Amino acid sequence: MSISLKQAFSFVLQDKKWINKIFIGGLLMFFPCFLYIFPGIQRMLFNPLNYYLVSLVAILVAVTAFIVRGYFFKTLHNRIVHFHGKLASWKYFSYYLYIGFKAYLASLILLAPFLLIFFFIMLFAPMTLSLESVPFLFAGFMLVVLYAVFYIMLALNFALDFRFKSFFNIKKAFDLIKNNINGYISLVFDCLLIAICGFILSIILINAQILGLLLPFVIFYIYMVYCDLFAQFALQVGEEKYDENKCFS
Repeated sequence: MSISLKQAFSFVLQDKKWINKIFIGGLLMFFPCFLYIFPGIQRMLFNPLNYYLVSLVAILVAVTAFIVRGYFFKTLHNRIVHFHGKLASWKYFSYYLYIGFKAYLASLILLAPFLLIFFFIMLFAPMTLSLESVPFLFAGFMLVVLYAVFYIMLALNFALDFRFKSFFNIKKAFDLIKNNINGYISLVFDCLLIAICGFILSIILINAQILGLLLPFVIFYIYMVYCDLFAQFALQVGEEKYDENKCFS
């Protein structure tokens, strides 16, 4: 059984309340997406630099990012563990904040060694774009691919029980994918393909004037597409038992 991109994009539409749920998710991402676009906000924060407001805005952006990440993992958990073919409810903001904070912290720790290698590579890269810079660009891209390979399997492991240590249990995470390596390669490829297409679409929307307001809603929709791709792979593997303590349906 292969992973279906068509199903991933139609997954959101299977929920009868999908418009409301995508709208709430898009609203949460609205401010972080457009923080540096509105001139009034820029003047208020940086002309002159207002440390108090900058800190307050940074906290607000972080909180909304944590909630959205937590919602992603709860929806993924529902799909894998509870077999719910719909988006999670938006009732539990504090719970999503808690899950999202753990997920973000874990992903930053995982990202750290990749960033160190990237900065080391950039030390030797030419300052201008040329044929000499191609190997360095390729090395950077391969780092992104390698990070995706580790992140996706560890994120799947974390989604099963929401335990922080699960994000670093490489042995268990590998056990989830070892019997379906081809499917996992397909999953990683699909995720990278959607990331590239999403980036191109974001550039188009940003330069499309009023249509740019759709950007946070489109990004949130793409998050949910990732969610179903992850779930499709996990359900193919066929997990049996998980600890569901404090996991709302």
